[in-house]
Amino acid sequence: MKELLLSIDTGKSYTKTITKIGDKIEKVLFRTKVQEISELGVDVTPNSYLIEYQGKSYLIGDMISENSCNFQITKHTIDHQLSIYLAICKIIDRTEALKYGLPKVHLALNIPINSYKNITLKADYKNFMQNNGEIIYMKVNGTEYAFKISSIIVLPEAMGPLYCSNRINDFRNKVTVIDIGSLNVNYCTYNNLVPELDSMNISNNGINVLRAKIAEKLTATYGTLITDDDVEEILRNDGYLYISGIKKPESKEIIEKLITNHVAEIFNYGRSRGLTFNNTNLVFVGGGSLLLKNYILTQYPLAVIEEDGQFSNCSSYLNILEVKKNVG
Repeated sequence: MKELLLSIDTGKSYTKTITKIGDKIEKVLFRTKVQEISELGVDVTPNSYLIEYQGKSYLIGDMISENSCNFQITKHTIDHQLSIYLAICKIIDRTEALKYGLPKVHLALNIPINSYKNITLKADYKNFMQNNGEIIYMKVNGTEYAFKISSIIVLPEAMGPLYCSNRINDFRNKVTVIDIGSLNVNYCTYNNLVPELDSMNISNNGINVLRAKIAEKLTATYGTLITDDDVEEILRNDGYLYISGIKKPESKEIIEKLITNHVAEIFNYGRSRGLTFNNTNLVFVGGGSLLLKNYILTQYPLAVIEEDGQFSNCSSYLNILEVKKNVG
């Protein structure tokens, strides 16, 4: 039986996965956009996946609209379950694990900090993802998979690179980690790598919320419907709104003001929960931190923005999983 150790961070926007094959790090990244479907009559495009699980069919990935992102704080949902199982299947492909029989999977998963602090929510989430210890069967783009999740450790968001084996000594002093995701922003302060319970907080100031603010403001300003998909394209490109091919020069100032205010809200929420940001190293992780990098540095010039912010949590989770597995 092939054993697989992998860490998975299922955000509201992207699912990130890391494992090791020998000494090589393997990464998987896909959109966490899930929609139940029936009788799909079009070809599945790259970076999209047709899933068959427990008698139902789902589409995951780029083919799904931004409006299908799940706006619930909890990860105890079918969307996250399917995304985690899909990530496992993709790693099974990379490792050719099915050649050795039924893969035996050991997982490190994360949950929002509010759930992490609740022992009952953690246990329920673990059992849900482990499928009560039963073998998991699913089909991905026509290929059948079977695997068993033998163990799960549940870890908090806002861990960042603190527990990466080659960087632990960089974070022995006081460090505050702010993890900007699609929906949530998680905050946690660590002293000598030990998390302070009272500093663990969560807000709903993620990138999807910012995207919705921009869409609403532009719709009101220009009198035409601007969708979340439109805003996604604006943020990916030059930051301007184009209507019927005509550039709206003043739109960039409107958008930048909204982003600046949103970043201020992220800091202010932390302060409202007792975080002073004084005498601490401030580390930003998550895909949202990369998008907001320049705006964050304008308000806090000494902040560290992790360049591999999307996989930063996963790297720490995998290292913790490996240590626990070896100790066990």
